[in-house]
Amino acid sequence: MSLFIGINILMGIKKQCSYRDYWSSAPDLNDAYISSLMPVNRFSWLLSHLHVNDNSVMPKKGDEHYDKLYRIRPFLDFILKNSQRLYNPNKIIAIDESLIKFKGRHSAKQYLPKKPIKRGYKVWALADKNGYLWNFEIYTGKSGDLAEKNLGARVIKKLSQPSQNKNHHLYFDNYFTSYPLMTFLKSKNIHACGTVNMTRKYLPTLKLDKELKTGEYD
Repeated sequence: MSLFIGINILMGIKKQCSYRDYWSSAPDLNDAYISSLMPVNRFSWLLSHLHVNDNSVMPKKGDEHYDKLYRIRPFLDFILKNSQRLYNPNKIIAIDESLIKFKGRHSAKQYLPKKPIKRGYKVWALADKNGYLWNFEIYTGKSGDLAEKNLGARVIKKLSQPSQNKNHHLYFDNYFTSYPLMTFLKSKNIHACGTVNMTRKYLPTLKLDKELKTGEYD
């Protein structure tokens, strides 16, 4: 199994159109190193039979426990648990969205036309100033026909929960920023800073820049 996982990692570095090309009889496609590690039929059998969750008890669509990522959920939980166990994040942390490029078929795939990567899996990510990914959640879309309200605030509260009462400095952009969220974070001893959309509710009415004198602030 270690060899099988290692081959998959190596295939991510030495990319081919099909995994079978690594064992191809064509000299321009064949990879002598990978093909020497394991027969193609053995690799193919493991690829089709490897599971990390029990599919026989997978909740059906419409069930309250239905999970689009059920098949890999134990693996994701394992990665997250060890990411947090092995590292204490820097005092300065940030939360933002990231996109994992993917063009195949999956109901969790997102299309964001204004992003450099337009199609893939959206990931809500908490990283520290050194770039270490310390907490994350893969976004699987809305549940049912209703769009989730206050999604940004919910994401911030969930990802920052392990950082509460530790005096971290948390940064995020205007998608997340709101007065109720900042108040909540302050109550949990998280010092938050974010750009703000001035059309959001509960914001004070500020003076125009041209009305301020030199050295004056509002």
